[in-house]
Amino acid sequence: MTSTFSSSNSSASSAQRASDGRASLAARIAEKFGAANVIADAAPLAAYEVDGMQPAAAVKVGSGAEIAELLQFASAEKLAVIPSGGRTKLGIGAPPARYDVALDVSRMNKVLAYEPRDLTLGLEPGVRIAELWGVLACEKQWLPLIAPFAERATIGGVLATDSASPLRHAYGGPRDFTLGMEFVTGYGAAAKSGGRVVKNVSGYDMHKLLIGSLGTLAVITRANFKTFPFPPARDVFVAHFENSVAAMEFCHAVQRSALEPRLVEVISPEAAKLISAGANAPLPLSSNGWSVALGVAAHERVVERHARELAALATQTKASNFVRLGGEDQSEILNPICAFPTHVLAADPGAAIFRIAALPGVMAALAERLAAVAAGVQLEHATVLRPHGLLFFAVMNPPAAAPDAARLARAAQEIFRAAEDLGAKARIEWAPTELKRAVNVWGEARPDFQLMRRVKQIFDPENILSPGRFAGGI
Repeated sequence: MTSTFSSSNSSASSAQRASDGRASLAARIAEKFGAANVIADAAPLAAYEVDGMQPAAAVKVGSGAEIAELLQFASAEKLAVIPSGGRTKLGIGAPPARYDVALDVSRMNKVLAYEPRDLTLGLEPGVRIAELWGVLACEKQWLPLIAPFAERATIGGVLATDSASPLRHAYGGPRDFTLGMEFVTGYGAAAKSGGRVVKNVSGYDMHKLLIGSLGTLAVITRANFKTFPFPPARDVFVAHFENSVAAMEFCHAVQRSALEPRLVEVISPEAAKLISAGANAPLPLSSNGWSVALGVAAHERVVERHARELAALATQTKASNFVRLGGEDQSEILNPICAFPTHVLAADPGAAIFRIAALPGVMAALAERLAAVAAGVQLEHATVLRPHGLLFFAVMNPPAAAPDAARLARAAQEIFRAAEDLGAKARIEWAPTELKRAVNVWGEARPDFQLMRRVKQIFDPENILSPGRFAGGI
């Protein structure tokens, strides 16, 4: 019979062997890639933690060639590698199956090519979104990417997570204006897809597979985009409604009209309170009903037409209030609204935020159903709708209440069921690790899962890139 002392002593020995192994691996990596760009100390490595797991080392690469060398080494040694940049989105996805090395691309932060007259742009993956806006603004151009944590978020992270910019309403997602990429596969082979100009040669746009893949297929070393001229006039309008049904009726009326707002956000009263609490200035959002915020960017006469006709549609759909903000710079309201996940996690780091794709016709019913689910398990909730087909739903612990993982898991299962009943597809985008280990954050397996697995096998045959983080454990 094994004594308690023997068992604990054995556990201590195993832990010591694991620690020694990590230290040995970190030393080998530092020797191979240069100690100056390798982080091996526990304290700074905490910044690279993913769902409670820390790597043995983080390597700050400076070029595609260095990425290829690192991945060739990792493939030969069967080491799990997770790419990172600003580290704002490492919490997205399932817990990794393994994690040995963090591949940090933050040093790769150069604008490689910018041709304002051709509306084309080439970037390294470590370029921060906030800095990019400044570069493009000098030429009165922009890229329709608005992401949470924009001051730290990088191009590589936004592409890897297919970050849901509210500007999808008018411009589509990153797949629609990414012209091409250069990348390194899981076995260290450099490759490229697409091109650097708007008119490319025919062929498969393989780079679009990388968008939203969470770094499970390859590491991006360059991304090429189509840029857009900055509109000469801009404005923001906010309408208030009694409930989500009335708010969505107004949105449908706008969609049926000739109007073309660039951004439409439908905000629940609970979400309005969170957003207002995190803003630097008072916002015209309703804390008693639902708000619809619309961003318009066009020539001045077109903006004025939107002002007249949006006000008329608001009256027709019985809005309780309609506000025109006026002025050129509307960032004080748009930035807080677009950073909804930031405000939720600031209020409750243990919150779960669902990203749900749904048909526009069922969104109001889905919002009501989800609110009922949260109320049934006594959790706080907040909702932001994007009428083109995307809903964000956050469930949070009540103020001053201790986190309850079991209650959160019950809510998650019911939310997945509610979405499925209404023909929607849900996934958990942000959640505490305890919930991720209890509930599949990606929901039910997709019909194309076997195809996805074959693609993974081709790009990363040794399964070293972000193993386990994507749908189905890919």
